[in-house]
Amino acid sequence: MSAPSTHPSLGPSRSGGRERRLRPPRALTVVGPRLVLATAALVLGVALLLDPPGLSFPTWFVLIAGASIVLGEVMPSLMVSRHAAPISTAAAVALAMTPAVTPGDGFASAARVIAILGIFFLASQVIAWLLGRPAQLGPAAARFLGAAATTVACRGISTEGRGTLLQWAWGGDLSSPVAATLLLLCAVLGWLVERASQVLVQVGSREVGAPGAQRALVLDSVTSGAVAASGPLIAVSYPVLGLLALPLYVLPVTLVLLSQRRYLAVQRAQGEALVVLSRIPAIAAGGRPGHPQRVADLSVEVGRRLGLTEGSLHSVERAALLHDIGQVGLEVPLEHGMTIDASPQSLETVIESSRRIAQTALDTPGLEEVLAAVHEPYRQQLEIGRELPVEARIIKVVNAYDDLTEGAHGQRVVHLALERLHLGLGYEYDPEVVEALDEVVSQG
Repeated sequence: MSAPSTHPSLGPSRSGGRERRLRPPRALTVVGPRLVLATAALVLGVALLLDPPGLSFPTWFVLIAGASIVLGEVMPSLMVSRHAAPISTAAAVALAMTPAVTPGDGFASAARVIAILGIFFLASQVIAWLLGRPAQLGPAAARFLGAAATTVACRGISTEGRGTLLQWAWGGDLSSPVAATLLLLCAVLGWLVERASQVLVQVGSREVGAPGAQRALVLDSVTSGAVAASGPLIAVSYPVLGLLALPLYVLPVTLVLLSQRRYLAVQRAQGEALVVLSRIPAIAAGGRPGHPQRVADLSVEVGRRLGLTEGSLHSVERAALLHDIGQVGLEVPLEHGMTIDASPQSLETVIESSRRIAQTALDTPGLEEVLAAVHEPYRQQLEIGRELPVEARIIKVVNAYDDLTEGAHGQRVVHLALERLHLGLGYEYDPEVVEALDEVVSQG
């Protein structure tokens, strides 16, 4: 299940806009996910051959950790997105660092623990399939590879006379802070392997380069990293807390996760509300269907070309969707809803209406200032030193461009529109923004 996103699609939009997502090489989109699945299958196969778990009854801690892995993979409510399953990750890392997997087994081999982890991850996908939910083989395989890397680092690397890192940590040869630090480094290694594998899976599903992908990738990475760090804490606490170690650390993570999902759901609902509001001018004021979405799509691309952060791009997109909302205050609608040739009086009405709507109906900090400045000429910044928000300067240029092209992409139409914009450089439009727009549409 994907994490809720506040970003409308910048691909082929409902308005008929061009696809503007960055496309990874086609070969990588095919090879990436298959490479992850093949590597996971190979690792599990080798582990089963080297040291199969057998029929010995595992410890209760292993069973609880396994149940947590299965629940974390099967229940969408316990996932940030299909590429980040905190409960599953925390349980897998804790299991990788727990010495015994069967009573009296001492320090189980890396192969045996990897085999047990693989069985739990496979079981989660089988259960998901039986419940009628889509299996997430790629993301689950990536998490398995991360846990396997942690296991190898803890259990699979042995030094002569001293054994493995896990034996150092649990054998009293190291102080508790040093042992915890080394275990944490093992968890970080597993996290890096998992993140790299998840990126390969996302490339295959064409999520990389999609709108909001960078923001989602950062969110998933931070969440997975923070949770992976809890694995060593669970393992170190196990001798003292016993079976309570896992639930005591996992329960707070679960509560935070549920709160985060609720927050993201609210953000998604707000994004959907903005899209609905953006259609009002086309219905009530004679605007053009699809114009706000096209302006939002292109404004984000121009903002990205100018080097804006993901947060600023989100502000650009949000304001671009609503840049014409003030037209509902006009007694006589503009012809086709175009503001490029609107009279100063009409623009004043649009600006004032936008400001009122933003103040009373939209609880979004900063939006009022941007909407009010969208129709201000760039000369205001040059002549009287009034700083116009960069979001407003971008939307003003892109809005004028779409007014001139009306969504058409023919070479002559685009050339004439850009020529018209260049006539207003430094007076009506920000030259830097126009240059960025020129680059974007030329490469489109």
